[in-house]
Amino acid sequence: MHTTLPALSDRPPARDGDELFQPLETADLRAFWDKAASEARLQQKPSDGSSAEIASLSELVSIIVDKCHHKGAVELGQIAQKFCDLYETLDSDARTEFLALLSRNFCLPKGGAESAAQSYLDGVAQSKDFAHNALLAHRLRDSLTPLYADLFDNINRLPEGFAFLVHLRTEMLAILARPQKDSAMQAMSDFLMRRLQTWIVGTLDLKRITWNSPACTIEKLEQYESVHAVRSWMDIKRRLGNGRRCFGFFHRNALKEPLIFVWVALTEQIPDNVQSILQEREQPKANEANAKCAIFYSISSQVGLSRVDLGNFLIKRVVSVLRSEIPSIEAFCTLSPMPRFRSWLDKLLTFEHLQLPPKDIELTEAEIQALVSRVPGATTWTAALKHLIESRGWTSDQANIDAMEPVVRTLGAYYLLKVKRGNGSNSAADPVANFHLRNGSCLYRVNWRGDTSYRGLRQSLGLMCNYNYVLDRIEDNSENYVAKGTIATTESGFDPYIERVLSSSFSKRPKL
Repeated sequence: MHTTLPALSDRPPARDGDELFQPLETADLRAFWDKAASEARLQQKPSDGSSAEIASLSELVSIIVDKCHHKGAVELGQIAQKFCDLYETLDSDARTEFLALLSRNFCLPKGGAESAAQSYLDGVAQSKDFAHNALLAHRLRDSLTPLYADLFDNINRLPEGFAFLVHLRTEMLAILARPQKDSAMQAMSDFLMRRLQTWIVGTLDLKRITWNSPACTIEKLEQYESVHAVRSWMDIKRRLGNGRRCFGFFHRNALKEPLIFVWVALTEQIPDNVQSILQEREQPKANEANAKCAIFYSISSQVGLSRVDLGNFLIKRVVSVLRSEIPSIEAFCTLSPMPRFRSWLDKLLTFEHLQLPPKDIELTEAEIQALVSRVPGATTWTAALKHLIESRGWTSDQANIDAMEPVVRTLGAYYLLKVKRGNGSNSAADPVANFHLRNGSCLYRVNWRGDTSYRGLRQSLGLMCNYNYVLDRIEDNSENYVAKGTIATTESGFDPYIERVLSSSFSKRPKL
């Protein structure tokens, strides 16, 4: 069990502008040492004591694969449980070695694929009996299923089996994150991902997580939070207090461990920065009844469920619950990060563009002069911006901040609206934008200094944005985005920087 440092509520806040040079947060320190320990383990060879255990695990998999042909469900369950118990005794290196063995030695199909393929081709060519041909297709698909499918299927039937498989895939993804490529491991991870996506249907319960929830559940919020790091247990208590909500999906065979969860703030207005949410003291309970907005400011899932789409269903279920609980809520909106904005900007500010700024990013002459004047010797706004964002302490100078705001907000709006994933895709390059736009939201506002934490400044120069879920337009927005790449925006409180980017096609944008 991870422990956290005591809350430092009596410590004065860091001076505004020093965020990039503050000490690492607790979560960052833990990640640093975990990574260091992992790299050290990579230099070590697996201990001889684990070889016998790995051999035993391999034998158990072979037994499961063989027994599956005889349909011995009870015995298969016992063997699968023995496998899980033995696997959990292994250290990290031994698990890595075993997963590599599993991905290679049990990746072959069950057999008979050539015969099944020929039968399918003959059936399609000779018969118009669609039901019979569908049966032949099913047999062909089954003959191509890898052997380790039987292992995963039997583990999933165990009481805690689904959670075990989610953690197993987390370990696979950690292996795949290493520099060396492993196609067999990638194939096994993708196969398990598809299995998890199938098994999860109809097995989830939505629950509100409160300070009175089991301690092991609350601890998972700290462990799995991937957007705004949890600093202490008091931080969690504040996030679960009055005017705040946390909802999660729980698998019916793992009732204390959220698979995915979302943090919600109940506010009177749509906020433009996350500090006002994370640092605000607990509100009087009476204020909840007067809330006008429900703000989704963080959504996180277990790493093992990467690419398993649960966020869409979670947000829609939470909206339904909040509408019933608090009828005064008029707006359901996000306060979202822009995690790849800075990396895109660094690629934009190339040597060519430092001399000749891109013509499709429109700025006023006053905005250009204000920025250029902050850097002696600069002749273009691109050169001035690059110099400022790479200089130490730029966030401490209010004149720099004021000069950069219109330029960076315009760039942020351009990035969200115009930059696509490539290869002819209509999808937004930003993964968070793509998620919410596919869900049917509309882009509402780009926020300057929305997240002034170390992470927020490093990823996006502090930019955040709001996506508004206009309930009677969600389906249309989603269909238009998926089919045409059309990004809906709102007129109410419309952001002038978004309007600037859309000005050439402003009359054609969806009006809500």
